[in-house]
Amino acid sequence: MERKVVFVTGASTGIGKAISQYLISKDHIVYGSSRKVSHGDVLDGISMVKLDMADVQSIHSSIEYILSKEGRIDILVNNAGTGLSGAIEDTSPAEVSAYLNSHLVGLISCCQAAIPHMREAGQGKIINISSIAGEFGLPFRGIYSAGKSALNRITESLRMELAPSNISVSMIRPGDFSTNINQSRIVPQKSLSKESYYYAAFKKQYERISSEVSVGEDPAKIGQLVYKIIESKHPKLRYTAGGFVHKLSIFLNTVLPSSVFQKLLSKRYPVK
Repeated sequence: MERKVVFVTGASTGIGKAISQYLISKDHIVYGSSRKVSHGDVLDGISMVKLDMADVQSIHSSIEYILSKEGRIDILVNNAGTGLSGAIEDTSPAEVSAYLNSHLVGLISCCQAAIPHMREAGQGKIINISSIAGEFGLPFRGIYSAGKSALNRITESLRMELAPSNISVSMIRPGDFSTNINQSRIVPQKSLSKESYYYAAFKKQYERISSEVSVGEDPAKIGQLVYKIIESKHPKLRYTAGGFVHKLSIFLNTVLPSSVFQKLLSKRYPVK
């Protein structure tokens, strides 16, 4: 098996850490990123680079560091990011802009920094970690869903654009996995205030969202799926990771009338 040089963004915790450690166990050369490290640090067995997804200069610095060490980047796994929960009405333009800039613009910048080197090498793979929430809007997670939906469209377009360069692009859509996202999730300031129209309903739903994540599946399964994509000669565009309910929800969204599907979602996540 040929060892690949893999760059996993957001690898200090959660899914990114699980992906990195699984790929290391398969003897790949893995670099992870975090805002809280320095280039060359080793965290839980993972070689780290310092990366701030909201800083283009930081993104290029991390890519250049890996290239200086390995001479190439074969696989880019765009995982960095966190959740955002709160009513759209409560989310300020500044909060929306900051979230999408770091999560979407930052991801695009990572791709732009890595693609020329992959093209020069004549091959490469980009794997974007999305979410089933990118397939439909969810109450109190509208901004998060919008960001993931945009990521899905970027992935689809990029896959076609890079096909002539022998660079494959895929997305993984996880359901609920057990991570520390509850500690890092962003919540609009207004949603935390009793002045919010949605305060009582959001508080109840936020507790439910957090509990679902805390009892989610083992994120090592995402690592196994990333490994499968790396080993595949012809990776698919979309992969779904999660339980039966998560996979069923994507299917139902494609076959049910929108009014019926939204009633199902509203029953599971009531706004009142």
